[in-house]
Amino acid sequence: MEGKMQPVLWMLCAVWVTVHAISVETPKDVLRAARGKSVTLPCTYQTSSLNREGFIQWDKLLRSHTERVLIWTFSTKTYIYGELYQNRANVSSNVEQSDASVTIDRLTMDDNGTYECSVSLLSDLDGVSKSRVRLLVLVSPSKPDCSIEGETVIGNNIQLTCQSKEGSPAPQYSWKSYDVLHQERQVAPVTGQIFSLKNISTEMSGYYICTSSNDVGMESCNITVAVRPPSMNVALYAGIAGGVAAALLIIGIIVYCCCCRETGKAEDAEVTRPNRVGYQEPPEQLTELSRRQEEGAEDDYRNEDQRGPSRESLDQAGR
Repeated sequence: MEGKMQPVLWMLCAVWVTVHAISVETPKDVLRAARGKSVTLPCTYQTSSLNREGFIQWDKLLRSHTERVLIWTFSTKTYIYGELYQNRANVSSNVEQSDASVTIDRLTMDDNGTYECSVSLLSDLDGVSKSRVRLLVLVSPSKPDCSIEGETVIGNNIQLTCQSKEGSPAPQYSWKSYDVLHQERQVAPVTGQIFSLKNISTEMSGYYICTSSNDVGMESCNITVAVRPPSMNVALYAGIAGGVAAALLIIGIIVYCCCCRETGKAEDAEVTRPNRVGYQEPPEQLTELSRRQEEGAEDDYRNEDQRGPSRESLDQAGR
């Protein structure tokens, strides 16, 4: 008899636990709300317990930690707020009738994320007491920044870029092209933040419009493209090269003149200074010859003096 009663008791316990087990549910779909507005995160709970001793807790789940939104207690009907949700989050007015929803006011981009609803009752601790819901705060795209990367010279490759600094969900980008006569070009649709133009020509001149859009709104910017021939660059480079060449020529003339002036001064100094290096002593033969000539002249002078008196004597004797 005892053996037959045991399975029945186990079945009754299982039924009793199932009846008293709490169940918490939230929507499976992502909730969307615009920045600056309010949003209600739905959460319901089911329990057979009539005793509402416990609390309701909402948390935001982050990668590194959990951020407290609020705690609401059944017994005191008071709040404990997280730092970022003070005075802008409240539970439903039907919280004791199985509605644990929370409303968040003045939404910001920081409110994007996953939230967890938890209902804890002291008389019903079994079952599923938690559930999660995803919130996406919608923000219209900011006016995109448009720019050109590369030189708009015939034959070059350039890129047109477009980016919005804000937007939730992430903006989608599309492009349209118009010629210089404001006629839209019939080309295949272009999407993405970059519009690439290769081997550009003057026919590609005109303006290009980028539109940034999401579920909330759209913004656009335009870029004017003026393709120019490369000759303009050649003239510019030729002018620069000519200027550099002229400057080098002037510098060369100045250096040459300075060098010539220094060389002239050196030559004048050489002319006025005696050339001591070029002077050489006469050979010994010439010195000896000169000495002999001087001695011979002296001997002739002596002989003439000696012959002089004899002639006078002869003249006087003849008289």
